[in-house]
Amino acid sequence: MRLKRALALGMVAVWTSSSPSLSAQTPSSSAGRTGSGAELLEDCQRYFTFLGRTGAGKEETFDEDPFGIGYCAGLVRGVARSVDDFHPDIECRLDSFTFARAVRAVILFIEDEPQALTRADTEVVLSALQDAGMCARTRP
Repeated sequence: MRLKRALALGMVAVWTSSSPSLSAQTPSSSAGRTGSGAELLEDCQRYFTFLGRTGAGKEETFDEDPFGIGYCAGLVRGVARSVDDFHPDIECRLDSFTFARAVRAVILFIEDEPQALTRADTEVVLSALQDAGMCARTRP
């Protein structure tokens, strides 16, 4: 139930950040965000703390930053699902990985690539998915 709530918040976060009339209504934890890889790393690390080893979730982590947890989950899912629309030369094999594994790939990518900390979070997600072999170029 908590994971569904986090995912729903992530989808709302992505939707409201793209809608100028609604961006002023986003949660206060979204204020001042830049959409950087550094913010994404923190959000995605909280996502895994929230999930815990059993997937049951840790309520205190969700209370700390529900926006960030949902943003991470929603952004990774959104990039993987929409890459076909925006990058016809790249294919993500959605049936070959879980989104939790994709989030983990994003964390590892950012930790291994320090320049990812300053890049746009959407670019970082796509690069991480490609680096992990979850998405690949279909044409040279």
